[in-house]
Amino acid sequence: MARLIFPNTAQGMADANAVAQPRHIICSLARITVLTGVDMPEVAKATDAILNRVQFLNGALAVGGQTLLNAVYAFIADQIANGTPAQKIYWSYSDVFLRNGIYIRQARLAIKGAKTEKQSKDEMDSIFLAGSGYEPTMSAG
Repeated sequence: MARLIFPNTAQGMADANAVAQPRHIICSLARITVLTGVDMPEVAKATDAILNRVQFLNGALAVGGQTLLNAVYAFIADQIANGTPAQKIYWSYSDVFLRNGIYIRQARLAIKGAKTEKQSKDEMDSIFLAGSGYEPTMSAG
């Protein structure tokens, strides 16, 4: 048990808070995700996280599900097709993502949707925290 998902309701929050420690709770508009075990964030603050591409994308998936991941994919595809030369290079080849990076800010603003500025910033912080705990599963053979 590493990742539990509850609806973002009063009962969902009560259920999330009932999960044994250590846990990390991430709230989005539609759901509450509780990270435990191997999915626990590696860092205390989102700004301390340095993610690779896989961690960044898995963080988006953990926080906002397929909808948020699709928005991130669409933003990246647009940047590669229509961005400045620097944006094209970054989104095509970078494997180092910093929470306070300018290109991450641009991504946050592009996928913001109807969220408030605070909700959008909290969402991106949650992506970095969730992503920091992601490691691909290993196979014994």
